Amino acid sequence: MDPSDQDDPQEPVPPAHLPPPQAPPLEPDTAFALTRQSVTIGDLVSKASAAWQRDVGTWVLGTVLMLLIGFGIPFALGLVVGVFGALLSGGDPNPAAQALMTGLQVGVQILQTVIQGVLGMGFTAMAIHALHGKPTPIGALFSQINKAVKYILQVLAIWVPLVAVFAAIGAVVFFLSVGSIDLDMPLEDAFEVAKPAFLVFFVVSIPIYVYIFLGIVFAQFELAYNDSAGPIEAVVYSWRIARGHRWLLLGVTIISGLIAFGSMLLCGIGFLFGGPLATLILVALYLALRNGADVPAANTDSTLGRAY
Repeated sequence: MDPSDQDDPQEPVPPAHLPPPQAPPLEPDTAFALTRQSVTIGDLVSKASAAWQRDVGTWVLGTVLMLLIGFGIPFALGLVVGVFGALLSGGDPNPAAQALMTGLQVGVQILQTVIQGVLGMGFTAMAIHALHGKPTPIGALFSQINKAVKYILQVLAIWVPLVAVFAAIGAVVFFLSVGSIDLDMPLEDAFEVAKPAFLVFFVVSIPIYVYIFLGIVFAQFELAYNDSAGPIEAVVYSWRIARGHRWLLLGVTIISGLIAFGSMLLCGIGFLFGGPLATLILVALYLALRNGADVPAANTDSTLGRAY
């Protein structure tokens, strides 16, 4: 047989008139587009609503888990401590037993604060993921457990100075407004004398507290979003992010609070829907104000960089 009569083993060449095969379409850019220079409340609500609507079921599940774990575990431990205390004391008010019980109760309260804080940062991680156009991962709720020590140190770094500042303000206002109170004066009379001082204290303290609160409101968000930020660095970055936008921050905080509070009025079940939406609006504001702020780029390995 002539070799030229055999089948050509090569693949057939497509006709020249056919177009070349097309590459699959590229993924759309899902980066968070809002910036501190142009963000509006309407943009925040629109962005948050879109992220909420894509995964309503996941948000409801995440809220349920937060409530069950954040309150259920401390409640169960509180019951165990109560039963243990009743068995330990046996009806006899033993000072040592009372001191032990007080220590255990304080420990349960601290544990509850840490659990709720870590889960709150995990909820923030879920929101960051969703606001960047990605599916909302329920696993992100537990992604911040390794930052529990950072969270504790941040709480101490915030509240110890705050308590000291407001205690000093209270002492100054009290002594300037009341002066010395006779130790023999009845408690009711002493309270009546001190009423103007308490009023002055609240009038002076509320605007100071609001100003400070709006400056550090993003500290926990920064701790969750930026893996490289330390407890105090996150507070400093939050202050820089909020700089120049406190009125917007105040308005968005009030709106988010009204959404969360209003949803709780619907027999409580509404919070499963309103709570996540309120969180998404606040986190959207954080991401927008961070975009262009005087802070370093965030290390997002535990939020956007992790596959769940």
